[in-house]
Amino acid sequence: MSFEGRKTGLDYYPCRYGASRTVFRGPRVSLDRPYTVVVGGSEIYGKYVEDPLTDQLAERTGRRVVNLGVMNGGVDAFVLDDDLMRVITGAEAVVVQAMGAQNMSNRYYTVHPRRNDRFLRQSALMNSLYREVDFSDFTFTRHMLITLQKTCPERFVILREELSVAWVARMRLLLSRVPGRRIMLWIEDGTDRGLGSEPPFVTVDMLQELEGLIDKVVHCDISDLTGETHLDRMIFPETERAVALHAMTPAAHDHVAEALAKMVRKSGGLAA
Repeated sequence: MSFEGRKTGLDYYPCRYGASRTVFRGPRVSLDRPYTVVVGGSEIYGKYVEDPLTDQLAERTGRRVVNLGVMNGGVDAFVLDDDLMRVITGAEAVVVQAMGAQNMSNRYYTVHPRRNDRFLRQSALMNSLYREVDFSDFTFTRHMLITLQKTCPERFVILREELSVAWVARMRLLLSRVPGRRIMLWIEDGTDRGLGSEPPFVTVDMLQELEGLIDKVVHCDISDLTGETHLDRMIFPETERAVALHAMTPAAHDHVAEALAKMVRKSGGLAA
């Protein structure tokens, strides 16, 4: 049964943690007892899904789980926010999604500190690399990168390498500050939205560079659980169907939650 006709949509119980200005999906979880944090982007937030993977993980394991999923978020949304880092470092275990490398500041361009998919400005390096491009045309990083890739694939290789290096460095910074158990969640989707497979520009080699900072990698390929045929159980207004087609489906949330729960049970738990 599909729920796209429901006019009211879901209640995401928006909440904040500490003095952070970033709004998360609630209900807010009390941090006065041991908890696990799941850090990530849109997939962790779980838009249009009534029972996101973080809620399922809590239900399947009986453990307290904090959803720190940011819509279109990148690593910058967390490492640049001291209040969020206090929540993350206070957890007994942290699950970090391998978020795409496109939504973070680097030597070529700067993104919004909270809305990481928003392009703010290019650097002199970028102007030198793509002299023929008018960057005032761009608001979002994905649109910009797709355009740059089409403009000159050869020069785009240089930019992509910068994104890879910056991603590894930023992930190292995040993970190095986590005193508890660290789990990398790699949600892979072969659907090409203009920049290759999701998450954009993240490779096995990049994850291997984080060896020693990760206790476990949980890899979930959801390529067969996306698209029009999997909109069942999603709740969205008909006007947002196009957006819902790119959101992680309930079936994919089920799959990822079970993979994480198995790891929790096998290891004896992430947090009490």
